[in-house]
Amino acid sequence: MEFHKKQMEEAAILYYEKKYTQSQISQIMKLSRQTVSKLLNDALNENMVEIIIHNPETVLKELEQGICNKFNIKNAVVCGVSTAEEKLCLYITVKKAADYIVSLIEKGNKKVGISWGNTVSMIISEFKIINVTDNIVFPLFGATDMEQACYLSNELTRSFADKTGAKVKYAWFPYRPDNTFDCDLFKNTSYYKNLNALWEDIDIAIVGIGNNEIIQNFGKIFGYNEKHLSAVGDIATHFFNQDGSFVDLYENTLSASKDNLKNAKATIAVACGQNKTAAIAGALRTGLVDTLITDEYTARRILTY
Repeated sequence: MEFHKKQMEEAAILYYEKKYTQSQISQIMKLSRQTVSKLLNDALNENMVEIIIHNPETVLKELEQGICNKFNIKNAVVCGVSTAEEKLCLYITVKKAADYIVSLIEKGNKKVGISWGNTVSMIISEFKIINVTDNIVFPLFGATDMEQACYLSNELTRSFADKTGAKVKYAWFPYRPDNTFDCDLFKNTSYYKNLNALWEDIDIAIVGIGNNEIIQNFGKIFGYNEKHLSAVGDIATHFFNQDGSFVDLYENTLSASKDNLKNAKATIAVACGQNKTAAIAGALRTGLVDTLITDEYTARRILTY
């Protein structure tokens, strides 16, 4: 009997741990294939081998709870993906985020501030067309000289409104005026005052999480300084380092403040990808984000970062 149990153990190790086929095991152990099959069945019946099937939904819920606990945020939505291929992860995450956001704004009477970037642009393109006329959408900062469509904040705002039927308030002023005098002049305009009033009462802020790419783009437009070296990412033009402390790269900027984002009823960040691991972890430590939407591979990376 002990000899039989030893054979059961050896067959189970070769099959379940070493991943040999039953035919290969029969050759190694010099037994018939039928005998190997019986040994494996006996190992299961006598609880020598325990097979645990992990429910994918349970695994995702555990990742979500892990992110909320580690970074002290209210909500996390982790998307299941069949492969770590980053384009697929991004697409699945964007689809999930679009559905999640539409479910919130369909209720109406929401003041929605939007950031910019490739992820935010993709989310808007994935919106189903709805028509809820009592929402209002607006950018979270003034305009810059960035030429890519995904960085044109007013254009993204218009696209959002076209898909959802929301009213629009545009930022008819620059993100960073040339000097303090010009900055003060813009702050005295009705355009700025009206938008600033919305920034102070945001229902939903939709943001991406920028990484080193956006830091470099800002440096090219507005100049570099020694603070750039410590920044790992940004949320709606607010830069931070890896421990979540803010790095104020520029003065005289016109944007929703950090307190505006922190006091929003919901600040939803959507981000994924290996090259954003440090930026996402840093962003979650800033206290600005209360909901993160990402994929399961990114979720695991930031939990162990």
